[in-house]
Amino acid sequence: MTVLIFGKDGQVGHELQKVLQEEGNIIYLGRQDCDLSNMDALQDVLRQYQPQIIINASAYTAVDRAQDEQDLTFAINARAPEIMAKFIASQSNGLLIHYSTDYVFGDRKQTPYQEDDETGPETQLGIYGQSKLAGERAIIEAFEAPHLTSTYYILRTSWVYGDGGNFIKTMLRLAGERDRLSVVADQFGAPTSALFLASLAKTLLVNHQYSPRSSQSGIYHAVPDGHTSWHGLAQFVIGLIQDMKMPTRVTLGNVLPIPATEYPLPAPRPYNSRLCNKKLANYLSVINAENPSPLQLQHWQTEVAAYVHQYAELIKQ
Repeated sequence: MTVLIFGKDGQVGHELQKVLQEEGNIIYLGRQDCDLSNMDALQDVLRQYQPQIIINASAYTAVDRAQDEQDLTFAINARAPEIMAKFIASQSNGLLIHYSTDYVFGDRKQTPYQEDDETGPETQLGIYGQSKLAGERAIIEAFEAPHLTSTYYILRTSWVYGDGGNFIKTMLRLAGERDRLSVVADQFGAPTSALFLASLAKTLLVNHQYSPRSSQSGIYHAVPDGHTSWHGLAQFVIGLIQDMKMPTRVTLGNVLPIPATEYPLPAPRPYNSRLCNKKLANYLSVINAENPSPLQLQHWQTEVAAYVHQYAELIKQ
């Protein structure tokens, strides 16, 4: 069974290569291997490899630049996933795992979003959010035929960090350069580890391979427990490195909260990025019953602490 993974050079893609290194026939593709803005090239790749399973960890994620590159953004985030979905939907017991985002919500509510909550309104979404929402809808439509035996998972997530540029690394760098940090305090979400997202894909993949009938297509909110603000995350990270006696100039008292209006950006950001993960937790409890290495949802602080400690060890080397 051939597994095709798009987005090998991203944060999730790097972790997928680690957690899936012992799993079967897996082909990893990056931008140089397949330009997802070129639909003919994508079709050629699918015909060449004939995958039964696709994990799409690729996306156009330059949220602000997307405002000026609408066609490119929609090609990568909507049209390419649609082609992948149609290909997998036509397979016997095929599987598509696709990562999506909290940006599909436009602040309709102030509590954590359920998977079936109304998305948009699109007038409140930037081009990035609109394109990811279009990708979700295209995938769902491709799998609507009742006779299909293939499965799709749309994994919505938020505030991803891993092996690459991210907010946590920025805070760690700035803590050693500045005496004071001003951080947005009125946007809320769950920092999510790329390692967790890759491990989740592995769990879903292995379960599908050994028990395809137990696979349940749908949207799942793939985030850890708990939530915080960007300011809360910054304070937690600074507190960690101070406890670890790492050199830093800034103190916790000088990590200052500011409203998002004081840090204007070209593309709109959701104030409420909180995603309810109960559906995923319930599903994992079913899968874990037969899994020798069960995947557990942890609190975001646990995962961030492990990430910062690992990062600190790399710096020491």
